[in-house]
Amino acid sequence: MPTNLPAEAKVKLARYREAKTHEEKIRALEEAISCIPHHKHTEKMLRQLKKRLAQLKRELEHKPAKGGRKDEFSVEKEGAAHVVLLGATNSGKSSLLAKITNANPEIAEYPMTTKRPIPGMMVYEDVEIQVVELPAVLTEGLEETSIAYKSLGMARNSDLIAVVLNASNKPLEQLRKIVEMLEDVGVVLKKERARVVLEKKDSGGIRLVTFGKFQGTVDGVKKLLESVGIRNAVVKIIGDATIEDVEEQAIYEFVYKKGLVILNEFDVKPELPEDVNELAAQLGIPLVKVSAKEGKGLEELKSVMFNSLGLIRVYTQKDGVVARKPIVVPNGTTVGQLAYLIHKELAEGFRYAKVWGNSVRVQGQKVGADHVLQDKDLVEIFAP
Repeated sequence: MPTNLPAEAKVKLARYREAKTHEEKIRALEEAISCIPHHKHTEKMLRQLKKRLAQLKRELEHKPAKGGRKDEFSVEKEGAAHVVLLGATNSGKSSLLAKITNANPEIAEYPMTTKRPIPGMMVYEDVEIQVVELPAVLTEGLEETSIAYKSLGMARNSDLIAVVLNASNKPLEQLRKIVEMLEDVGVVLKKERARVVLEKKDSGGIRLVTFGKFQGTVDGVKKLLESVGIRNAVVKIIGDATIEDVEEQAIYEFVYKKGLVILNEFDVKPELPEDVNELAAQLGIPLVKVSAKEGKGLEELKSVMFNSLGLIRVYTQKDGVVARKPIVVPNGTTVGQLAYLIHKELAEGFRYAKVWGNSVRVQGQKVGADHVLQDKDLVEIFAP
């Protein structure tokens, strides 16, 4: 990470981070790039900043005008989570959506049938999950489509990215290209090794808070942040992190997304290249083989999709009456957090709870607010 940037470049990068509108961000980023010297120590920074600049320009180009008609790429989120199907044309996204949700997309043999996002609701046991098919990002020849980055931009805001591959059309190349395109818009499709939260402050200098192991020093973090014009901030590092993880958050604005790979038409082309399995393993995301046409592997897909989202179902009880629907919360949720989700006053008056399920040794066990829940637990909260 270059720490000897010219003072002018640092000012421009600080202005970019503080900018509110796309126009302001683009102008500040263009000026910053022009001030950064070109040498081997700045190659990675310049490459990523230029990718970010290109992304901002694409987003501005497709941004609907005020008072204009609603953006066709806007889908209101519903259900417990939001999953997108991303892939090349004729990879089987429409057929898959029709089989696992209540959606009725147009399905045809010709390419680019889907022109806008098509939402559907998938029911996994007693949980509703929204699944959205996005227009293709690659042609059959595996070239970028004209609306690829609109789909990629929407994928950035999802809870889970499901990459759908056609087993008959160079699946490894499909996966590699889609992973690269996602990184072009600041999305890293791999299991997050560590999380870096950067909270800018008005004063106080640079403070480092770690929950885990950090392979770096406070001085190194200070130099890194000061090189991009950040002088006051609290940096929270969760997990096993390096200075490169801090760099990604401070400069490149990467976001890590949960993902899975869906290999469609595996029955037509069963000899899957080992490299596809290896790449999915390197990314730390699961791979599921399905046949949308034959309806094979769909129940396993639903299960893997739910588990990949990192969600659990918690059932509540009051006076012996169990609620009909579960509350769907992130894995690791405590009883106290559940109480707050139900009602703020319930959390404030919390005395104790009784829990039935896998998270307790004795059924009906009395627990405190810090008790961590597991999937399908039954909870009764007691408060005045």
